[in-house]
Amino acid sequence: MENIFEIILVVAFGAIFGSYATLFAYRLPRGESCFGRYFGKKSRCPNCGFTLMTRDLIPLLNWIVTCGKCRSCKTKIPRVHLFVELTTTILFLFCYAHFGITEIFIINCLIATAMVIIMACDITHKKFTDQALIFLLFFVTINRVLFEQTLVNIVYSLMIGVVVSVIFYKLIYNKITYLFVNSTQVFSVP
Repeated sequence: MENIFEIILVVAFGAIFGSYATLFAYRLPRGESCFGRYFGKKSRCPNCGFTLMTRDLIPLLNWIVTCGKCRSCKTKIPRVHLFVELTTTILFLFCYAHFGITEIFIINCLIATAMVIIMACDITHKKFTDQALIFLLFFVTINRVLFEQTLVNIVYSLMIGVVVSVIFYKLIYNKITYLFVNSTQVFSVP
């Protein structure tokens, strides 16, 4: 019973972090405030400017209820938003399955969230934002220092990460970007 509660909690937090990751991936490349309710505009439809209500911000469920369209103007919401929320939730589940609910789980979930934000920014804007890269670097460094305390392990992990990233980018990423953005969606890449 305890595991079911933990899984539900992990899924809920993964979806919430995914919703915020969507906000960051949308606003960081545009130079907008990521803390809209307090320091800028509230979340809104990019097409009609409709201010989203709290019920419109429920992660994953809103996509299902609205069939991926704006509640006001019925414009399609880019699939990358669903991809970000779903991927973040799945990564939280993977981290939970591997680490349980521990300190390393929290750090790896933050790393996963930063990576999803960076990937979404790259898919939609062909741009890496400094803020997301610094966030990722900070938590990767914490992870390496706390949990892989030898210099050999840190250098080895770094080299493997660079090689895997280059292979992913060269072989896979260039061929799949059309899955997330197309010409009928707002903010499409030409």
